Amino acid sequence: MNDVSVRRGIMVAGLGAVVLLAACQDKRVSKLDTGITRDSAVSVISPGAKGRDSFPNVYKRERYLIGGKTYEVLFFTSHDEKEGKDTVANKKLVPLVFVQNKLVGKGWEYWDSLSTANHIPLEKHQ
Repeated sequence: MNDVSVRRGIMVAGLGAVVLLAACQDKRVSKLDTGITRDSAVSVISPGAKGRDSFPNVYKRERYLIGGKTYEVLFFTSHDEKEGKDTVANKKLVPLVFVQNKLVGKGWEYWDSLSTANHIPLEKHQ
């Protein structure tokens, strides 16, 4: 097999994985762009939310202070489950990562990378 066809096969497989992940991701999460504020992101992931819950569709929140910056992770759930009331497997949650109140990334791949770089222990999510 020549080198070009191997690289092409790897590229096609990688592209397929990206398309599959995008298809599985909730449409509300896919609308979020980096740089958006936390409050704006919550509005996007919880359109038309009613009641007193200031974080609808957020299963749990985690906050960290690292190097003088506030890191906050909102774990999105598409059905408004809440930690302590409902049980949702981590793999079904989507981490939304904010630094200084601005979205810097989303998804487990991003959060795994950032938490590893900053020595933040994580629960298994697979």
